[in-house]
Amino acid sequence: MHPLSLFAAGLIALALVGCSSEPLRRVDALAASPAPLQGSVEQARAALAAAPSCCNGLDQLPYEPLEAGFSGNVVIDSQAPAYAFETGKSFLRAFKLPAGGPSFELRLYSQAGSSVLAPNAMLLDSRMRPTRLLDADDFVYVPPTGLKGDSLDARLRIDRSQPEHPGNERYLILYTSEAQMAGQTVLQHPAKAYAKALGNEPPSIPDPVAQHSPVGVIKLVMIPDSAAGSNAKGYVPGYSIGQEMGNELPTAPAPTVLPETSAYYRQAIDAALAQKDLERALRLADEAARVGDTQAKQHLLQRIEIR
Repeated sequence: MHPLSLFAAGLIALALVGCSSEPLRRVDALAASPAPLQGSVEQARAALAAAPSCCNGLDQLPYEPLEAGFSGNVVIDSQAPAYAFETGKSFLRAFKLPAGGPSFELRLYSQAGSSVLAPNAMLLDSRMRPTRLLDADDFVYVPPTGLKGDSLDARLRIDRSQPEHPGNERYLILYTSEAQMAGQTVLQHPAKAYAKALGNEPPSIPDPVAQHSPVGVIKLVMIPDSAAGSNAKGYVPGYSIGQEMGNELPTAPAPTVLPETSAYYRQAIDAALAQKDLERALRLADEAARVGDTQAKQHLLQRIEIR
């Protein structure tokens, strides 16, 4: 290739990477945020420790209505409400999702710099019963692409095929947990992104680390079904006919579940709830459903109501 062509290709690659990740310097995602977000992770943790719990239950959280097609930054800072979740106290933002209209996808991007809020996302149905819980296994680190910087990302689909269904997910809570706050996320070094853009071997240098913080900025984007892909995680409300969420009716009968298997999952769910480990209880119910125990989630919901 002609030297000028090589030089031009390098400039183009540099420009592309520069737009996406600032290859020669990393900009802290929180640096331009409101004052309550600025400062050290230790200061944020101290503010959380001193913050009183806003409410006595999930039904009392300050839910903000979200309009269809919303796209914007959700700031979770030291001025946000704090609540003592079963996984520990956390600052939070709570939202009421649109009830009508078409089904849609939620995309969540927790912006990372020198620190990042490692999110949990809890969804509740119209009766304020938890339906899904997304945590560290669901939010995946994605390096900079295009105009998007480093972030922890998750996608989920909200079903509205039966508008009056009581199992429809109506509420979203964004927060973090004690376990999440104790961790960190390794980011891709800008020089490595630059080398990859040029088609070169990335240098062998340490990657920067984002400490997990109680505060952060999560970009939330709502996309209608017609424009969204099919990779988002879906939820089928109880008593569904099997066609919600784009699922097809089963062509084969569900596997027969041994009574001992059902008993195991119910005992494990009860034990998790007794230890106030709602995340484990939800995962056990999901696992039971995968092996054919279709009543495990209903068992969980009944136990939550009793409590």
